[in-house]
Amino acid sequence: MKLNLKDKLDIIDLYKEGMPQSLIAIKYNVSESTIWILTRQYREHGRSSFSEKGKNIKYRPEYKLEIVNRILNGESKSSIAAEVKINVGQIYSWYKKYKTLGYNGLKQDLRGAHMKKNKPIKPKGNLTKDEEIKYLKEKNEQLEMELDLLKKLNALVRQRKEPPKAKK
Repeated sequence: MKLNLKDKLDIIDLYKEGMPQSLIAIKYNVSESTIWILTRQYREHGRSSFSEKGKNIKYRPEYKLEIVNRILNGESKSSIAAEVKINVGQIYSWYKKYKTLGYNGLKQDLRGAHMKKNKPIKPKGNLTKDEEIKYLKEKNEQLEMELDLLKKLNALVRQRKEPPKAKK
């Protein structure tokens, strides 16, 4: 369940009144770790840290890398999330992308229409021989790129499923 600003402030009020985090979690149908993160955020940054945030904030890859490096250096994702006021799920997503794709994974934004711009235009009506060849070459190139991507994805899946090899 997504908590709105009013819910978050109500949770903080219940926390300040002494209600156990486990009961607050049940009341709002969220995990205890969510309550823990909210209360920690409140203790460290006050009520102002719960102001409505803008949507679709884009973070620089360098900033994402700083966050990931803090995780790699032993800091917990939840403590970083509370400090920088970013959802812990978003931070975990950056961490996973970095582990699988490296720095380039932090640079990629795979949402939206820009994914469509590389697709060849479907032919309309009768084409000349040259136009048909051009179309087929573009389509072939697109299919080869998709095949390469699927092969890489398949290799990653196989690598994750294999148990670690025992050292002799």
